[in-house]
Amino acid sequence: MSTNSFAPDTPLQDVLPLNLWRLLARHDIRTVAQVEQLYPKKLWEMHYVGPVRFREIEQYLFSGKKYEPLDLSNPDVMLADGASLEGILPARVFRVLKRHRIETVMQLKAAYPLRLSEISGIGSKARHDVEEMLGDWATANSRLKKPDARR
Repeated sequence: MSTNSFAPDTPLQDVLPLNLWRLLARHDIRTVAQVEQLYPKKLWEMHYVGPVRFREIEQYLFSGKKYEPLDLSNPDVMLADGASLEGILPARVFRVLKRHRIETVMQLKAAYPLRLSEISGIGSKARHDVEEMLGDWATANSRLKKPDARR
């Protein structure tokens, strides 16, 4: 990752304003190289680093770059088939599904509704959470095919 031509061992104290380098020092981050290792996702998720401070750090150390995290409120992003269910579903439901190797939206869609109903720990509330997350897709695909009585 290229920075504003700072040597990797450059102390943040020499590059960033007081409030920003103190914030990073709280996390034992003291050099430009350490910030480069964390940029962008881990730095974005770091405690006490909100969007404003993140943008300031980005401006000082990564000019010309702008990290955009996934917008989980956007249903198109949230329901991308390869997207992880972590953070989309309640933690309890995610843990139950993960134990049964269902970790992505695609895997959940494949398991819905038959396999899902067989998983212990998935009750009516968890099923409601899943249906709410899947929205219209779940409504269209939740009708179980009833066996033909004439056979």
